[in-house]
Amino acid sequence: MSAPQSLTVEQDAVRSSTTGELPSGRGWFGSLWVFLTAWIAYATALLVSSRDLFTRVVFEEGDAATVSIQVLAAKDFELLVGNYSRVGFHHPGPGFIYVQAFGEWLFYDVLRWVPSPWNGQAVAILLLNAALVALALWIVYAWYPSWTLVAGLGGASLVFLTVYRELLSGLWFPYVYFAPFLVFLVAVSSVVARRTEHLWIVALAGGLLIHGHAEFLFFVPLLGGAPLYLAWRGKLAVAERDWWRFGGVAAIFAAPILLNTIVNFPGEFPKYVGYGGGHGIHLPWTALAYTVQFWGPNRIVGLIVFVVLFALVARLARGEKFLASGVAFCAAAAALMTVYAMIGIDQIEEAYIGYFSYAIPLFMIMLALIGLTQRLGWLKYAVAGLLVVGLVVSGLTNSLANRRHEMIGIPAALDAMAAAADGRPIVLERRPHEAWAEVVPLVLAGAREGVRVCADDAPMMELLVTAAFVCTPDELATGARVVVTRKNVDAPAGLLVGEIGQAVGSQQSWVIAVG
Repeated sequence: MSAPQSLTVEQDAVRSSTTGELPSGRGWFGSLWVFLTAWIAYATALLVSSRDLFTRVVFEEGDAATVSIQVLAAKDFELLVGNYSRVGFHHPGPGFIYVQAFGEWLFYDVLRWVPSPWNGQAVAILLLNAALVALALWIVYAWYPSWTLVAGLGGASLVFLTVYRELLSGLWFPYVYFAPFLVFLVAVSSVVARRTEHLWIVALAGGLLIHGHAEFLFFVPLLGGAPLYLAWRGKLAVAERDWWRFGGVAAIFAAPILLNTIVNFPGEFPKYVGYGGGHGIHLPWTALAYTVQFWGPNRIVGLIVFVVLFALVARLARGEKFLASGVAFCAAAAALMTVYAMIGIDQIEEAYIGYFSYAIPLFMIMLALIGLTQRLGWLKYAVAGLLVVGLVVSGLTNSLANRRHEMIGIPAALDAMAAAADGRPIVLERRPHEAWAEVVPLVLAGAREGVRVCADDAPMMELLVTAAFVCTPDELATGARVVVTRKNVDAPAGLLVGEIGQAVGSQQSWVIAVG
């Protein structure tokens, strides 16, 4: 009896991959278990690797502190924009910051599972990233219902993340975009290949990406618009329930952007247009070199890997709808990355802007493994062995551990500033401009402890600490002035009340009360 049943499952898998029909005997509960198992596995790997989040007090530095100030607003449901950009605007939406706010509230405020607020934010992002990668594997399972294949793809991702660290474990936003872009590519490929029940995932991943960075206003509509265009032309049949799910998820992400545009008219969008025209166009080969750097250890190897992977998957994709759709969207995403590098990136030497595109070679590797196992059935057992390899390698290298910059000396400096201020607001000045990375954590610490600490130079600092924490004219006139100065500049005369800086490898700064 077992042999015919096994044969039926394999036949269903083949029919599923070529026609898009749901495989018989593989119901909703089976797919749910795939998602839950993958989510728990990734979450466990990430949290165990970053277990110091549950024991170590972390005081944020620089960018992380600016986001934590926004988290304070998000916890009161008052935040309508995303994180700040170095070019002078906020990114479109607060989606990721609300995830961090939820983590701080649940894991720190309520459960007290972590010793400091930022740790709760970190746990929430790690759980989100684990869920997103699990969602990508869940989509693959809908096409190819094989636990061994899914396990192998999970192992391949762990090996990939051993080479390119922090893509799942880092909280810096350029890393955070990787997981949603991966599931976005997988979901769009699935929908165009005729599984329209995954349309809501396109809205979910696309919404997160647009909220996260203005650059995705370029990528998401062009890539995610493909299934909508096909449906409009009558070439893709979408069930009514799938439209409702898609529309509901899209509306949730559109709401804060629309509300911010109305309340703070005209919102952030005019600033994005101005930025797009504010720098020159890079040469095509320079842009191509930018794109292929994410495909290998250097640009030459990256170009070779790029060509070989596309040639292999294109050959394997014949007769396989999901594979054909996947390779087409990976090609489109790589092309758009090159175009964006030409026209949308001001500092072409800054690789972090394109970190999200590491998702393209990972998806291509997954497609290659799927295609090979479909052609050579016995290979799926060898592919499953990648899970063991991935677990061993990631464990030995500690590649999934969260790495962050921390600030030391914050509590002592805040107490000393409060004592020197004697009840007056504390007005912070920075010298030089780069010392904002120390000013913001002090402002944040004051907000958490109920001590009024504000930043002067409102035109510059409002973007970093929000309007709530820039000094009012009255505070500038009557407050206790404190200068945060790097040690490599001339320090003003006054009372030294603290010394702060990054815990590792950073120039320390003096905190000096001058009035």
